[in-house]
Amino acid sequence: MSKTETYPYAALAVLCAVMFAACSRAPEGILPERKMQHVLVDIQIAEDMIGMDAATFPTNEEKTALYRSVFRKHGVTEAEYDSSLVWYGHNLDAYMRIYKLALADVQARIDALGDAAPEPVTEMNRDSLEIWTFRRYRELSPRMLANMMVFDIEPGTAYSSGSTFVLGMHVWGVTPRMREPVEMHLRTVCDDTTYTASRTIRENGYCELRLKVSPVKRTQRVYGYIRLDGKEDACRKIYLDGFRLTKYQYGSPAAERE
Repeated sequence: MSKTETYPYAALAVLCAVMFAACSRAPEGILPERKMQHVLVDIQIAEDMIGMDAATFPTNEEKTALYRSVFRKHGVTEAEYDSSLVWYGHNLDAYMRIYKLALADVQARIDALGDAAPEPVTEMNRDSLEIWTFRRYRELSPRMLANMMVFDIEPGTAYSSGSTFVLGMHVWGVTPRMREPVEMHLRTVCDDTTYTASRTIRENGYCELRLKVSPVKRTQRVYGYIRLDGKEDACRKIYLDGFRLTKYQYGSPAAERE
């Protein structure tokens, strides 16, 4: 084959390499999104196994062995995973891309673990609409390798203009000497605008996070996370219960309450 005949193939290879690099959003030293997705799915499954079958994993040694089996399966180290989890935790859009890709892979397993399958919801001009379709209980601990709960809701039809979204839950296990807080984060995508709200939790009881959208903006997506920052106080465990994510119509009394 002549050099002229070889050139198109070489050019195609270079183009593919450039396209691959452009699609790899993670910096050097951080697991690429696709690989991080696969590792995170197996880590979450491992943590659910531990939560549902404590008798099989009574000590940290058994739990650590299970986590290490996941790392061996994917050819990564715990240090690489920790660094990647920190980076993705501070780059929510990238984390949510991984989360959405993982949904197709684990939906059947999620159903078996107790999550309700998301169903289309309609407003029907109601003042309030409960849009949470996931498990209503979660534990977070620095010992857990995925100490973050994420959620992502995209309705079949955009929510009405000027909606107010309220994320609420009960929190237990917070202590006065807790060095790392629980963080709540809520976002909405409305036409060409993204609205955000966040708060940290440093006390037990009912916690609420409110996010109000412009009166002229319709909401196409609602997403966010609840995360236990850092890996301090390894013996600590936080319990989250009674999750609710409610959409209020513009102008309704609950929407106007601060």
